[in-house]
Amino acid sequence: MKPESKLWKLVKKNTEKNIHWTRIESWAGSGIPDLHGISDGIDVWVELKVTQSNHIRLSPFQHSWHFRHTLHGGRAFIMLQTLKQRLLYIFPSFLLHSPLPFSIASEPRLVVPLPASQAAWETVVDYLLHSPFSIVEAKKPVIV
Repeated sequence: MKPESKLWKLVKKNTEKNIHWTRIESWAGSGIPDLHGISDGIDVWVELKVTQSNHIRLSPFQHSWHFRHTLHGGRAFIMLQTLKQRLLYIFPSFLLHSPLPFSIASEPRLVVPLPASQAAWETVVDYLLHSPFSIVEAKKPVIV
């Protein structure tokens, strides 16, 4: 099983009671994130990434989709699992509007050690659905 498929199963198992997820297949369109979720009328999109390094590899299509989506007020995130550190980083897509390169150093807004407690997963759900989400908002990261 591919690492991103394992991450999908982990996210689904721990959040599906609060968020209805649809996994988007890669053939659906270039750049569209892996997951679409909805809860109480709040839509959220999530791109899943797994890495053994500090690099976050987004295709130009993925970068463009996230960039445009946030310009129109959409909620989208990049969820990155690092295999070496066993951490889950969540980055809001508006960070892609920075002129700096996008990497782990881009200050994730939520960091969760894995394996995570149920309370940590509840924090993930709350963050995805209710965190302030704007290109101009700058908040310090939440460390779980």
